[in-house]
Amino acid sequence: MRWFIGACAALALACPVQGAAPGPAASAGSGQAFPTKAVRIVVPFAAGGTFDTVARVTAQRLTEIWGQQVIVENRAGGGTLIAADVVAHSNPDGYTMYLSPNGLAAVPTLNPKVGLEMQRSLAPVVLLAAQPMALGANPAFKPGTIKELVALAKAKPGALSYGTAGIASGGHLAGELFRQAAGIELTHVSYKGGNVAMMDVVANQIPLVMTGLPNLLPLMKAGRVKILAVTDSVRSPVAPDIPTIGETVPGYEFRNWFGLLVAAGTPKPLVARLNADVNRAAASTEVKQRLLDQGFVILGGTPDAFAKVIREDTVKFKDTITRAGLAGVANR
Repeated sequence: MRWFIGACAALALACPVQGAAPGPAASAGSGQAFPTKAVRIVVPFAAGGTFDTVARVTAQRLTEIWGQQVIVENRAGGGTLIAADVVAHSNPDGYTMYLSPNGLAAVPTLNPKVGLEMQRSLAPVVLLAAQPMALGANPAFKPGTIKELVALAKAKPGALSYGTAGIASGGHLAGELFRQAAGIELTHVSYKGGNVAMMDVVANQIPLVMTGLPNLLPLMKAGRVKILAVTDSVRSPVAPDIPTIGETVPGYEFRNWFGLLVAAGTPKPLVARLNADVNRAAASTEVKQRLLDQGFVILGGTPDAFAKVIREDTVKFKDTITRAGLAGVANR
């Protein structure tokens, strides 16, 4: 708990799913059945956003596989540290999992005193999925393209603001990478969830939001927002008419990932079992189709592969955060 105290103030960044027919309990690899009671997935953002969607779709399938209820618990706030702390200090028995954004790789630079200890307090299970972010705007916002937005931002440095799910969230990291690559000044506004920021754009309280593409697509279809671009290197198959930021800002690319972790010290055979079952859930036709239809990319893989991604992104985001002047922000 020591690494968490005081961090929430500086890093501004629960609802059960319906059960299904019971299935056979999975073996933890040590002769003891797992699970024998409810399992929870802790999400670091408010209900209704993209992380919530991934958690609930996965939880429903795992409920069917395990024959035990898998509950989604939303613990927003504290730059994702509130949710991370819940899992890091849970019993290392596999019954509490953390659905982490790639902000996990940003915290060591934002808060050197706690970031690396936070990473050491969690054990990777599987890199579940990824999604492109999207830059949305109120329909009344004059620029309709990234080129027009960049021109306006250069004419009025710092006058334009964009909302995200919070400091070190995927939206914030994507926005900082865009700001730096385009050579513009944008003002970041931190919310407790991308969907909350999105609603302020709909209400015309702020002009822009950087959030998951699945969040924005229904609102775009309803005419309540417009999407200027997506952050991936290629256009999304579910929205091929929306350009990428990289088409205007060469070299720009960002993809937000969703990874499951458990408390450090969880037995390796149990981590392996969790990994196998989550991969099985993600590969199921129902989960795969529901996520693909909303613009997600299914990943999967081993715990070691996920650990490698965390290490690589920790290095990558260190440069972005340092250039943004946010390094050590929690210690100021």
